[in-house]
Amino acid sequence: MPDVTITVDGRTFRVPAGTNVVDAARMGGIAIPVFCYHPRMPAVGMCRMCLVQVGMPKLDPATRQPVLDAAGQPVIAMLPKLQTGCTTPVSEGMVINTKTEEVQFAQKGVLEFLLTSHPLDCPVCDKGGECPLQNLTMQWGPGQSRFDYNDKVHFEKPVRLGDLILLDRERCILCSRCVRFQDELADDSVLGFDLRGRNWMIISKSDPPFASKFSGNTTDICPVGALTTADFRFKARVWELHSKPGICTLCPVGCNLTFDMRHDQLMRVMPRENEAVNDIWLCDKGRFGHRFMAHESRLTVPLIRHGDSFAEATWEEALTLVAEKLAAVQSARGGNAIAGLASPRLSNEDLYLFQRLFREQLGSNNLDHHLGSPDDGDHDDLGGLLSVGKGSNLAELGAGTTVLVFGADPEEEAPLYQLRLRAMAKQGATLIVANLRPTHLERSAMLRLRYNVGGELAFARALVRELLQRGGAERLKIKQNGLDALRKQMLALSAEELAATAGVTQAELTAVATALLDAENGIIMYGAEARSAGAVLVETLGAIAALSGKVERANNGLIALLPGGNSRGALDMGVRSDARPGYSLLTQRGIPARQLWHAARDGHVRALWIAGHDPAASLPAAREALAAAEFVVVQELFMTETARLADVILPAASVAERDGTYTNAERRVQRSRTARAPHGQSRPDWQIFQDVAQRLAEMVVVPAQRIAAEAPKAAKGAKGRSEQVSAKVVEPLRWDYLTPADVAAEIAERVPGYAGVTYEALTATGKPGMWGRQVNEAVFYDGTSYENTEGIGIALPSIITDGRTTLSLNPRPAPVVKDERPLILMAQPLAYGGDPLLRGSLLERQIAQPAIVISQSDATKLNIQTGDRVRLVSAVGELSATARVVHDLPAGVVMVPPGLPGLCLGSIQTGPRTRVSLVKVVV
Repeated sequence: MPDVTITVDGRTFRVPAGTNVVDAARMGGIAIPVFCYHPRMPAVGMCRMCLVQVGMPKLDPATRQPVLDAAGQPVIAMLPKLQTGCTTPVSEGMVINTKTEEVQFAQKGVLEFLLTSHPLDCPVCDKGGECPLQNLTMQWGPGQSRFDYNDKVHFEKPVRLGDLILLDRERCILCSRCVRFQDELADDSVLGFDLRGRNWMIISKSDPPFASKFSGNTTDICPVGALTTADFRFKARVWELHSKPGICTLCPVGCNLTFDMRHDQLMRVMPRENEAVNDIWLCDKGRFGHRFMAHESRLTVPLIRHGDSFAEATWEEALTLVAEKLAAVQSARGGNAIAGLASPRLSNEDLYLFQRLFREQLGSNNLDHHLGSPDDGDHDDLGGLLSVGKGSNLAELGAGTTVLVFGADPEEEAPLYQLRLRAMAKQGATLIVANLRPTHLERSAMLRLRYNVGGELAFARALVRELLQRGGAERLKIKQNGLDALRKQMLALSAEELAATAGVTQAELTAVATALLDAENGIIMYGAEARSAGAVLVETLGAIAALSGKVERANNGLIALLPGGNSRGALDMGVRSDARPGYSLLTQRGIPARQLWHAARDGHVRALWIAGHDPAASLPAAREALAAAEFVVVQELFMTETARLADVILPAASVAERDGTYTNAERRVQRSRTARAPHGQSRPDWQIFQDVAQRLAEMVVVPAQRIAAEAPKAAKGAKGRSEQVSAKVVEPLRWDYLTPADVAAEIAERVPGYAGVTYEALTATGKPGMWGRQVNEAVFYDGTSYENTEGIGIALPSIITDGRTTLSLNPRPAPVVKDERPLILMAQPLAYGGDPLLRGSLLERQIAQPAIVISQSDATKLNIQTGDRVRLVSAVGELSATARVVHDLPAGVVMVPPGLPGLCLGSIQTGPRTRVSLVKVVV
């Protein structure tokens, strides 16, 4: 938009045309008070606090040109009434007065009315010290009230709007920020108004109350203390808190947050502004789900097994024992007898040193970040190979962008993407959602597609075929192979048969292809449902991105919603059995997690190191393998089921107790800082790995140099991996890191794509100065916005841009299912599933109850109702639980949330999708 010249309180400056008066004045450094207005939501002009005097140049009726005075200046005609600044757009020559006697009288009057029934409880109100009502009353309000105290309206207080949020109706000024946030941003219309006049009040309209995964944001934007969290209510005063910047690791978004600490105790978690990641919002899981770090069940000291019990030990004793046992296994049986699993919640520094320890010191490629569950699926390389690229920023995308969300439920798998995708759609982006079953996000989509059970591959292939027919081969600018084979196979398929198998019309497929081809920017986001269909589907989605020309540049490519907060970092760091850091394939591959438990049970693997995972809790095969192993090390926060089977337990520090970097789903690397001292004697994971490596280096001559120096070689046509071949011998590096910054510096030197990603560079992406609450917090007039001076992270380039990596388009055959059982069992991803890190939080009450989810159609056939006891039978086992019948699941599919207590999904799975039969248990 072109700029226009305006004058505010005698100051003349230029602002973009169409900007509202409130924001325009702020651009000139002039504050106009507001209550109902918030820059992230459309203005409604409800509170009238932003009333200003507005004048426009007087126009000659004949020429429509400004009338000039004797001095040659435009004559300004002031409007007869004050205008709401939040709803009035600026125009050329506009004059705005914010400090006239008339304006000040109106401001004082609005505040006096708002305070007529407002309780005088600032000394006990959680908002005290960061309350816009306090601040604005001091600056713009009257010195005293003329209202009779006895006429104040009183309500029952507080009112629970749900498990997380409480409402004090006496404090509420009815600005509607909370209602509008839920309606317009979250698309959860769970709040509303009731009654009229002085009894007008906010109510919850949902059952259960305030049913939204974003409810905590309403407490941030509430300009008074009407909405407070049950998590922080009456816990501390805000001036006692010290805010420490962190990264949420509970999902792949990587939201920026602050740990607000009083001394060494976590008081609350708040959002930290980062437009490129989470803007100013947090989901409730990120806000309320970090109470685990101070939970009473945290491990505090190293433990060593003595018979059937554990005894406390010093770190020296525990680390020496671990090194001696691993060295003994390595000496007797070789490095292949040792294996390790590291959780994707660990930092990049932890994961990098974990793979170094195994490859360079122990001589083993038997490592992984997967759990070893049958539904793990293949490693997702394409999400890195064709990632959205350096310079991407979803907040900037709108018109000219197409987003295809395929086989994903962002609200459950990565909640903040729900808000980001809705915001993009509101800004004009074409949002297309294709799923097996309905999702919350599809209500915001321009095109909603529902494919048949097992029809997703046909859907994707039909799109590939359409793109090839419309010149997709000419848009391929990246290094690739297999195009001819792909074209031959796809064009040999019948478009009508593909559409029929997929369960969509040819017109819908054409519309999707057209939207991708016509868009300047294109993103394909896929999640658990798509990955459960196998690598062939993900590779086909990669082909769609490539053939539509939506790769190798910013804001174009794939976003994979993987489980865990740092799964992409784990893949980048090479915590896997078949590739080194940077996705370079190994010629000598190790044992992947899916094969590990059988190998350990059969005696091929004798020693195991499990860091941050709890396979014994959900996998019977893992329990057997751990019990049979010669030596087991568990590195954990809690005494898990896996830890109970260990020989040595090492207490690890939580995300708030150490520095580290994490790579989110878009391959943006971000830094998290230490907020509190380690719990008990716990140590950062990277430090534990180094301590053991140092002891191993002193004990043995490491035979692993061959593995460390092995040329990173890929087989011809490997799916998205490097073809680089080098015969250079790499000497093992020293183990003398003093801080995680030293590890990050080595990652920047040695891991492809991470060049320049140092702690100094990550901090430099922010603003200079001390991080923390800024003096200009009134920018949003919500009291709880944190300006981000720490840094917004560094977006990595997609792997394909390195010039050495080839995208394979060679089509794989579709998987063949031989099992004749009638139903398909799939894991149901839930934000509040069986995540052990939710312990100690208010979210424990919202964790789903164990149940087998059945479609209404299948339930009717089998005479099953919600609450009935049912049994699933697969080729490998049985599982019994209570049935929950739903209307939005297609026939032929049953779903079970993973990780829930008493529901061992891994005991009957044969893969990400398992054929099962279902019977009703007659009691």
